[in-house]
Amino acid sequence: MRKFFIFLTVVVSLFVSFSSYAAELSLDDCIKLTFENNPSLKAQLNDLEAAKYSYLTSLNSYLPKVNLSHSFSKSGGDGRDTSSNFSLSASVSQNIFDYSSISNIRTSKLSYEMQQINYENYLVGLRQDLYNAFFTLLFAQEYVKVNENIVNIRKNNADLITLKYQSGFESKGDMLYAVAQYEMSKLNLSKAKRQLRISSNNLKSIMGVSMNDDITLKYAINIDSNPLELSDIESYVRSNPKYKNYQKSIMLAEEKLKNSENEWFPKLTFSASDGLSGKSEFPDNNSWSVGLSLSMPIFSSGVTYHKNNKSMLEESLKSTQEELNAYVITLSNSIKSSYEEYINSIDTANTYKVLLAANEERYKEAEVKYMAGKMSYIDLENIEQNLIDSNQNYNNYLQNVYLKKVAFESLLNKKLSKIEER
Repeated sequence: MRKFFIFLTVVVSLFVSFSSYAAELSLDDCIKLTFENNPSLKAQLNDLEAAKYSYLTSLNSYLPKVNLSHSFSKSGGDGRDTSSNFSLSASVSQNIFDYSSISNIRTSKLSYEMQQINYENYLVGLRQDLYNAFFTLLFAQEYVKVNENIVNIRKNNADLITLKYQSGFESKGDMLYAVAQYEMSKLNLSKAKRQLRISSNNLKSIMGVSMNDDITLKYAINIDSNPLELSDIESYVRSNPKYKNYQKSIMLAEEKLKNSENEWFPKLTFSASDGLSGKSEFPDNNSWSVGLSLSMPIFSSGVTYHKNNKSMLEESLKSTQEELNAYVITLSNSIKSSYEEYINSIDTANTYKVLLAANEERYKEAEVKYMAGKMSYIDLENIEQNLIDSNQNYNNYLQNVYLKKVAFESLLNKKLSKIEER
């Protein structure tokens, strides 16, 4: 009985866990699920940790190197007695000055800092992807509602025209056309529901979850009454992760050039060893050594290597600097253009909201006129089509407001962040 109770508890807990995904999700819920499950996000964190440990590993080039050794050998031959030899030794070496190692440490640190910036840039892109998927699904839900309303309008219209045809007040062609419009509206509703599932799958992929349940979103849809403002473009440019990455790339190129210019610097190394040797397993003959080694590369890589390598690195540095200049110009103009597109989308949605209200009123009036015999079916159908188009267009333009806002915020370096970090 106790085992059955435990089994039942596990089943219920699993059901509750999975059913939570089928419940309505807010934007914060989706963000939380993304941080918990997205494999690409976890891979980025792993890459960041790997870069950190790579930098820490590079520090060992200036830490003491210690070795212990123990050996045994036996020798003999014609006319010679067999002899055994044992040795035990310890040695230590320390770089006192090695510019190449210093440069490698700096390079490794820059690489780690670039990986940190790459992670920031990834969070900016992930936020844009998640928000786009969220709002696309949200408005796909709204589009299904719009099409359900259209089906009701078309059905009522088809029923009315069929009844009037049967009473001899409408032509067969108008009746068949009304029925065809009803069938077309049902087709569009089916397509909208399929698109809803496609949008749902896209959001699931970004969140890193896999389940068969449909996702239903909850979010208060409205048009911004106080849209974002565009102030200091330069500050947005300088805080942009890609801009900061270009800066680090320039620093990296400068470090490589500096290392090339100073590669002829001497290398000074200290070493010491102490050991025992003898014919017994525990030898007692002591030997030791202490030394300094100074080496200076002259043409270690070839006679013309230094000159050509330096020229190559100089050109590479200039190229990176020009790429940064080009990116600053492109990003500045992209921010300005994205802002204008965002404001345009708000103005367009507001205008179509007014148009939708007007077409709703016109359709109500047209229904009354048609029932009173003061309007033809074709005129009623035209006004009905205007209402349907206005419903669909307003939904699309409202969605466009959110997508344009997300794109604009992405250029302003908005990163995906956990709720507790905001």
